[in-house]
Amino acid sequence: MNPHYTEFKFPQIKPHPWSKVFRPRVPPEATLLCSKLLEYTPSRRLSPVEACAHNFFAELRDANTRLPNGRELPPLFNFSSAELAIKPALNATLIPSHAKNTSAATNSSTDSPTSSPSTSSTALMDGGIQCNNKFSNNQSL
Repeated sequence: MNPHYTEFKFPQIKPHPWSKVFRPRVPPEATLLCSKLLEYTPSRRLSPVEACAHNFFAELRDANTRLPNGRELPPLFNFSSAELAIKPALNATLIPSHAKNTSAATNSSTDSPTSSPSTSSTALMDGGIQCNNKFSNNQSL
């Protein structure tokens, strides 16, 4: 701020209630999550990992939850060791008991936060290089 202009008074803005922002059929957990994510004071605002552990997402942690078309959910609990180290107290909430076995196997492959996909190269007869990794389709360079 300008040190010569210290008399400025910020306007007081009345908060708008969430009941007027969202439709009545919105679950109360959703409005609570939004209000905690949009908290003005940073120390009181939810962190991303705390948001993942919020009760709004409890249905996703249920073993019987399916997609609307009836298929199983994609892998949701494949957190890296670095992600799980952010707030270890939330790990029991983040990874439900039915997913602990599958996340342990996935977690071991993502231990390093700088891990990259496995890549191998093969020299070709014409002097080119064939790159094999999980993102390319055996492309020749």
